[in-house]
Amino acid sequence: MKNILLLVICLFFSIAINAQKKKPRDKVSSANATHVETVSTIQMDSTASFTIYAEGNFLTFSKDGYFASLDSTGKKIWEQHTAGSILVKPVVSENTVVIATDNNEINTFDLKTGTQLQSIGTEQSITTPLLVFNYSGSNELMISKETDSKSALVFGMANGKISCIDLETLQEYWQNIDQKDSLFIKPISINNKLVFTRGDGSLNCIDANTGLLIWRWIGNELSNFSKSRLKTDGRSIFVVSADSIFHSINFMLGRLNWRLENAKTVPEFFYSPSRNNLYLLHKNEKLIIFSVREETGIDDFRLRNNLKNNSYHFFEYNRKVFFVYNGAIYEATEKLALREILKLDFAQVKVLFEINTNTFAALGYNGKLTIFRMR
Repeated sequence: MKNILLLVICLFFSIAINAQKKKPRDKVSSANATHVETVSTIQMDSTASFTIYAEGNFLTFSKDGYFASLDSTGKKIWEQHTAGSILVKPVVSENTVVIATDNNEINTFDLKTGTQLQSIGTEQSITTPLLVFNYSGSNELMISKETDSKSALVFGMANGKISCIDLETLQEYWQNIDQKDSLFIKPISINNKLVFTRGDGSLNCIDANTGLLIWRWIGNELSNFSKSRLKTDGRSIFVVSADSIFHSINFMLGRLNWRLENAKTVPEFFYSPSRNNLYLLHKNEKLIIFSVREETGIDDFRLRNNLKNNSYHFFEYNRKVFFVYNGAIYEATEKLALREILKLDFAQVKVLFEINTNTFAALGYNGKLTIFRMR
């Protein structure tokens, strides 16, 4: 009898110890948990085509050419208007707002005052979002600059030409006229090279200082990249083709590294520099975490709803990745289930902004902007 009682007591303690050791998959240690607090909410213009955050203020751009600067409380600082419609995303750099319009013009404005600075015409309509990068080539400008700025503006046009101009004076450095296929997607800049897609579905790399073609890559007939967004880790180009296949392309050689044949992913994805992981959204309502280093999946989570592609947003804070989805912000860390950390008042997020290292803002399609702080 004593032996049986002793066995029961030992079994009880064994179960208790194992229960303490096991941690449920959806729980996070309170010591490592991320805390979020809402700072403020602002009602923005819900009809704006584009919204940009720059130097502490928000800039809203309407399709009809009106644009304005607002402070962090939503108070209007200045308002301006430019002829023509704003159909591609403007850019802000060095206290300069750069806008391309459908009447084949590029206009620059002072970020602080809204005063117009420069204006030039282009031979064709601009079809890509604008990109600013640091020009380090040897091409000289006809008119001398007043500053030492090396900032240059790159854009693609409907006739397939790519143009690079000086940001301060709007003088041209070079043009690439290799092909006549239209361009739609913003190029990415890496190590004095520009990578972009063309209307024929190809992926291209040109020298950012000369405009000369370095390589051109195209997959099979279904792998069209003409409207695919590009991201990079500095060694590879990551892109989703029109047939929803995720590709990794060697940046130096312009060759295929690998592709995920069996995972149909949506165009939106995120690369985490600190974790060297890709966060992919499967069309079958699933979030996949993929290791670039190991070239293998780490974890996946089933999602409750399959939202529109542009309603998914990722951001990184303190080496952790967060996922804005279905009206809430979740922590998306491998080996842990999605953990809700902040509930928003709207289901679909249009734009996500990084205000500083620990403050972010989510803009809904209804125009409501929620500014939140993480710690």
